[in-house]
Amino acid sequence: METRQHPRIQLPFEVEVAHPILGRVRTVARDISESGLFVAMPSTALKEGSKLKVTILNAALIENTPTPTVDLEVVRIDDDGLGLRFLNQTGRHLWQSVTRMRDELEVGRDYFQVFQSALVVNPQAKLLVAQQHGRWLFPGTFLVVGEDWHVGLTRFIADEFALENLNIESVLQVDSGPERAAESATFSIFHRASTSSNRAQLRQGSRYRHLRWVSRIAEIDELSFSHPFLRNLALAALGHVTNEPERVHGLPRSG
Repeated sequence: METRQHPRIQLPFEVEVAHPILGRVRTVARDISESGLFVAMPSTALKEGSKLKVTILNAALIENTPTPTVDLEVVRIDDDGLGLRFLNQTGRHLWQSVTRMRDELEVGRDYFQVFQSALVVNPQAKLLVAQQHGRWLFPGTFLVVGEDWHVGLTRFIADEFALENLNIESVLQVDSGPERAAESATFSIFHRASTSSNRAQLRQGSRYRHLRWVSRIAEIDELSFSHPFLRNLALAALGHVTNEPERVHGLPRSG
């Protein structure tokens, strides 16, 4: 979980990758550094050492360069994309301007950091809650640039709690209030999910301290949630009606 005082954005750019084998492919570039960048490309016939050209498509974000194109070399091939190295100083200067812009952005002022939570209900109609820093909340993780939200959230739940057969059913609520769900989160999405499993356990080294399944209003009331908003979400996920001021039914006001 992001814990820096001023977390930075992974600034994504739409780019066009050109190579004789690929032709021209539109994709997303991310993880930019002085030496290179990473482009999302799940399957490719390219090999390490291949030379290609990358053209920035949303060039309005890059100062004084209408349609910048840079030469790069493939130095790493992962399941989800390619690690590329700049081949000349011009490319490094160009992308330094991108990193400067990224570092100047502030959460809540220039962009929203997106945090996804899962309100997981098991076959016994019990809701999974997790404790962190002495407070109870719903397990979740930040959305990573270029990653499918559904894949990212289901993988996190499976890895963190050994909880499989997760079915994300619907969006229960969205919220832009500060620190409702996670440190530094400015925009949160709460998904209602179900699982056929009755057991969950924390992985070794987990950021969470405890897990608990709850099903009754009395059990929910005895928990110290990080925000009353989350208590109402717990009641809604279990089908309990609440008349608290910050209702979650019908997507009322947030933030």
